[in-house]
Amino acid sequence: MAETLRESLTAAAQAGIISSGQVEPLSRFVEARAALPPGGTADEPNREEDSEIPRFIRGYHDILITIGIAVVLTGIAGLAPIYLAVAAVIVLAEIFVYRQRLALPSFALTIAFALFAGWTIIGLDRSYISGEISAVSASALHVAALAAAECVALAVFYWRYRVPVALAALLIAGVVTVTVLVLSALYHGDFEQYATMLFLIAGVLLVGIAMRFDLTDPKRLYTRSDVAFWLYLVAVPSILKGIFGSVQPQTTQGAALVVVVVALMMILGLLLDRRAFVTAGLIYLGYAFAALIGTDTGVLGGLATSNLIMWILVAIGLIVLTVGFGWRFFRQILLSGLPATLRASLPILR
Repeated sequence: MAETLRESLTAAAQAGIISSGQVEPLSRFVEARAALPPGGTADEPNREEDSEIPRFIRGYHDILITIGIAVVLTGIAGLAPIYLAVAAVIVLAEIFVYRQRLALPSFALTIAFALFAGWTIIGLDRSYISGEISAVSASALHVAALAAAECVALAVFYWRYRVPVALAALLIAGVVTVTVLVLSALYHGDFEQYATMLFLIAGVLLVGIAMRFDLTDPKRLYTRSDVAFWLYLVAVPSILKGIFGSVQPQTTQGAALVVVVVALMMILGLLLDRRAFVTAGLIYLGYAFAALIGTDTGVLGGLATSNLIMWILVAIGLIVLTVGFGWRFFRQILLSGLPATLRASLPILR
C-alpha cells in the first residue's frame, strides 16, 4: 500500500530531517495546496475547475459519506434535543472537514450547522426570553439579536473550518442583522411591517459584496469566487422578492415591470458571467407571461387555462435555451461595448 503523506512526514521526523512538531503543520499545508480544499481561505487558488459552480463532488466516496451524514443527523435531530445535533455536526466536522477535507461533506455539514444553530438559538429564545412569540411578530431589535447570535455561531465555525459557504452564510447573517437594525431605526413597529424592504435592501447589499469578491478574481482562480456564487444564489431571489412583494405580477402593469427587471437581471448576469441572475427570475417571469397572455388582463388575447400553462412553459423554456446556448455570444456582444478597463475587471470570456 502506498505510503500516506502523514506517514512520510513522520518517517522524515524520525530520520531527523524535520522536527516532530513540524509533521502536523506541514501535512496540513501540503494537503491544502494539493487541491482546492472546501475549507480554504478566500485567497486560496481554485485549480480544479474553471466553472461558475463550485466543484464540491470529487467522487462517489464524498456522496456516500454525505448520505451517511444526512441520515445520522436526521436521526439525532428527531430523537435528541437540537443542541445535541449541533454537537454531532461539530464532531463530524472535525473528522470530515478539519482532518479529511472532504468537499461535499464539508458543504453538507456547514448547511446543517447553520440550520441547527439557528434552530437552537430560536429554541433558547422561546424558552428563556420571548416565550411563544413568532420571530416575524417580534420587535426589530429582537430579530437583530437572533441574527447576531447566528453570526457569532457561523463566525466560530468559519474560523475553525474555513469552508467558503460558511463565510457566505456569515455574510448573509451579518447583512440581515445590520439591515434590520437600520430599518428599525427608520420604521418603528414589528419586523413584519418592513420585511419586504428587508429582502430588497439585504439582497442589494449581498450582490454588492458578491460583486466585490468577483471583481477581485476575474479569472476565478480563488475560492472567493465560490463565496460570491453562494451569495448570488441567495441575494438575487431576495431582491426579486423585495421588488415584487408590493407588486402584483398577475396584472398587466406588474407583468411589464417583471419583464423589465428580469431582463436587467439577465444583462447583469451576462456581464458577471453568473447564471443565477437568469434562473432566479424565471418563476416571476412565469407570472408575468400568465398576465400577458391570460384571459382577464392579457394583452395577447384569451386562452384556455390548459393551453395557457403550456404557452408559459414554452416561452420560458425558449428563453432559457436561447440564453444558455448563446451565453458566450451574448457576453461577447456586451463586453465588446465596454471600456477596456472595465472589461479587465469582469470575469474573462470563456
